[in-house]
Amino acid sequence: MKPIYLDYNATTPTDPAVIESMLPFLYENFGNPANILNQYGWTAENAVKEAAKNVADLIHCQPQELVWNAGATEGNNTVVFALIRKLKQLEPNEKIHFITSQAEHWSVINSFKAAEKFEGIELDLIPVNQDGIVTVQDLKKYIKPHTKLVSLMWVNNEIGSINPVKELAEFCQQNKIYFHTDATQALGKIDVDLQKTPVHFLTFSAHKFYGPKGVGCLFTRAMIQLDPFLFGGGQQRNQRSGTLNVPSIVGTGTAAKIAKEKMHAEAKRTRELLKKLYTELKIELPDLKINGPDLENTDLRSPVNLSLQFNKQADLVLPELSKIAFSLGSACSTAGTSSSHVLKAIGLTDKQAQSTIRLSIGRWTTESDIRQAAETLIKAFKPC
Repeated sequence: MKPIYLDYNATTPTDPAVIESMLPFLYENFGNPANILNQYGWTAENAVKEAAKNVADLIHCQPQELVWNAGATEGNNTVVFALIRKLKQLEPNEKIHFITSQAEHWSVINSFKAAEKFEGIELDLIPVNQDGIVTVQDLKKYIKPHTKLVSLMWVNNEIGSINPVKELAEFCQQNKIYFHTDATQALGKIDVDLQKTPVHFLTFSAHKFYGPKGVGCLFTRAMIQLDPFLFGGGQQRNQRSGTLNVPSIVGTGTAAKIAKEKMHAEAKRTRELLKKLYTELKIELPDLKINGPDLENTDLRSPVNLSLQFNKQADLVLPELSKIAFSLGSACSTAGTSSSHVLKAIGLTDKQAQSTIRLSIGRWTTESDIRQAAETLIKAFKPC
């Protein structure tokens, strides 16, 4: 039997309706949307347009503000390096200062570090509070006259904390600073409204909300023009050349449409399941601690994430945990077994970080799954 899947933050199962929507574009509707001189091409083009509309409806933007890409990692790199190119063209002799946090996803942190190394920008990796959050008051301390970009994730992928993105974006807007957010863990889980939240750039990957892997979008506010990161045939209004991955784009659109319909009901259900799991664990494991905001604080915590600190190192009881699928740290880093940089950023010691596991649930998690997971965790971590 497969283990109970409690690793939805790492990736979500592809929704069957998503797969069903993709199949025709792998078989009979296999046309290239760049060639609209025949039915194959315009059928593909219309499908791509419909998918963009579905994503735009989910995040409340215009379809033409979206560029399809390979996912958030590509999008994050695009924002950093395309913006540097733009800034250097406008003011060649002006110093450039970027800000991100110590708890960001590696695809943001390492993009910024590469920009520091190869492009000569100034970089501040600013601290987060004990819940993994950056407030406007925190950010103000690091702003310089030549600060050009602030990048802070909407929802943390490891501990589920929600940044006050609206307030952060408004502050940056008022100070003529570009603001980017990696919203990969936000889409389909909490409201993302770009009409009310003045971010300049937003990135996401589809596989975090039941879409296919290897596809996502970069949102760029309509008033901003960035030079392309990839050059070629001029597809996507010359913003990202290359033949479009139509089946995956269609699947992303379907996933976005389903997310818009189900998001609030699913969030309510998953929050209740997480509370049930934590309550059962806490009865038998009184020393258990939550990393990040409290479960009751729904404005500050993802409805699918539970980062828990146990009384012993998790790697010492891995055989006992074989009945569940979970994460010890960020699923996107395979460099080694060192403690999570996010957990260090919120003040955990190496021992506390190594005693932490991340559980994340979703659309197909059942009460039976939660009950069995609780039994497994209690058996593994209960003191002898």
